[in-house]
Amino acid sequence: MVDWYDWLNLTSIGWVIFTVIAYISALFIFRLSRNNLVFHPIVIAAVIVAGLCVVTNTELSDYALYSQPLSWLLGPITVALAVPVYQQLRSLVAAGWRGFCVVVCAGLLAPVCTLVIMNFGDYSNEIKLSSLTKSITTPLAMDTSHLIGGVPALAAAVVIITGLIGVLLSKLVFKITKNKDQRAQGLALGTIAHAIGTSQAMQLSQKTGVYSSMALCVNGIVTAIVLPLFFYLFGS
Repeated sequence: MVDWYDWLNLTSIGWVIFTVIAYISALFIFRLSRNNLVFHPIVIAAVIVAGLCVVTNTELSDYALYSQPLSWLLGPITVALAVPVYQQLRSLVAAGWRGFCVVVCAGLLAPVCTLVIMNFGDYSNEIKLSSLTKSITTPLAMDTSHLIGGVPALAAAVVIITGLIGVLLSKLVFKITKNKDQRAQGLALGTIAHAIGTSQAMQLSQKTGVYSSMALCVNGIVTAIVLPLFFYLFGS
């Protein structure tokens, strides 16, 4: 194990640079694959970094400490979510109370469905709590998971998996339901598949992307407020 101050050394700088290079390379591979979700940048970058960890015999906990400068950026990113919320205020007003209610209800229903499904298996409380934030963007999910007793790193992994599955299933769901409404598609992708869904929505159309971005922000903020408050009032 490394000490807390070791992230200041050259080893940490090297891991940060390699992580950035891994993500840039993953973006290049994603574009070469014509945006095939199997080669999503987050997945490919994680595989590259994990491979180097295995080759260099670096423990995951050590890598997390070495890459702490990148983790620190999650704080400013979380605060920066206020910018798209402000930018999408007109879209929120245009969607009306129905659109707002759809996002809030779907966002609150996601943790409930997670608990119901996990009660069928023998999962620890930490895994359950870490999975409750699966439908909000990573920075908010990690902070919220920590507040309610989950594991931030596990929450981040669940968020990524949820986003990928949400996008993969969205085409099938839209086809079965014959949903061609750009607003509805955007709200669904942003609410359930967060940033990954919003990225997909941007590729469908600008209007779909706008509504997805709005849903992403509203759902993230509502969930980040409601979940910790619920556990504070009723948690054991």
